[in-house]
Amino acid sequence: MPLLILLLALPVLAQNAFPQWVEESWRTARYPNSEWYTGFARDNIKGQPNSETYQAIEKDAQNKLSESIQVKIQSSTAVQTSSRQNSLGESINTDYKQTTKTQTNAVLAKVDSKSYFDKKTSYIYGFAAVRKKDLAEFYTAKINGLFSFAENEFSIASQLAESGKRKNALDKIKAAEDSLSKVGYWEDLLNVVTSAAAYSKRSVEIRQKINTAKIAFENGTAIYLDISGSEYLAEKLGAVMQEKGCNCFIAENADEANYTITVNAKLNRCNQADFGEVYCFANANVSMRNPKTKKNISVEIPEAKGAWVNGNSEKATEESFKELAANIAQKLVKEMEK
Repeated sequence: MPLLILLLALPVLAQNAFPQWVEESWRTARYPNSEWYTGFARDNIKGQPNSETYQAIEKDAQNKLSESIQVKIQSSTAVQTSSRQNSLGESINTDYKQTTKTQTNAVLAKVDSKSYFDKKTSYIYGFAAVRKKDLAEFYTAKINGLFSFAENEFSIASQLAESGKRKNALDKIKAAEDSLSKVGYWEDLLNVVTSAAAYSKRSVEIRQKINTAKIAFENGTAIYLDISGSEYLAEKLGAVMQEKGCNCFIAENADEANYTITVNAKLNRCNQADFGEVYCFANANVSMRNPKTKKNISVEIPEAKGAWVNGNSEKATEESFKELAANIAQKLVKEMEK
């Protein structure tokens, strides 16, 4: 009896060996268009297929899947390009020939591929499917990655500008702009597979920050600082001047500067008060020179006071130089505005 059951089962197994996904009706029911992109390919071959043949038919199916997305992108090209022009206020030309060339790489995230060879007919079949939800998550991650990179490059550019490295800062600005220029491509893909909101608002906000900084880096006033007597002033005066309204950046050398600012700072004295507070007083001799006019301007700076409790003269000294930096920056900005 066991042998009889085995013999009866063999024809059933042979029938099930032919995969269901080869049938179009099964694919349509199992992979509805509302949730999936699919690609199907078949070819008649001679002899027994090898691994390369199976890979080729699966690749063909993946290309068919890719083409279905490309068609939808190209059919909405004009509308989406126009939308970006309106929201960003600038002209953006999208190279959709390049889109077509690179589209296969874009849609291969989380693709399930299958292949099957029918010995009786000598036909080999390939099938590829990807869930739209998975593609949307992949494209969203790409967009967020480009935004994060652009924002990080912009942050580094700001730090470089504060330290006087304007050329390096502009290089970082360029890298941020290049990153943003790629957002539209991934956004087009995302709009095809999902009805999620576009990222144009965030893109506009980042572009505005970058453009403002770029103008400041290119057209701002270059100042060269020659500071002695205070490490705090050497590190912070440029940033404090910007806080006081100076559209300026620190030049790496005097030859590149619109103004050379010389500061000789000193700590005058520290006094111990009756209730444990320490008061420290600092002052500085400040001059500003325009290399083009070769005119020296002496800037009078009021004495700055810093206080700290518990008799900590070091903290009180730091507070006095903070106040001194604010006094110097305010005076210099006024002189530069003249």
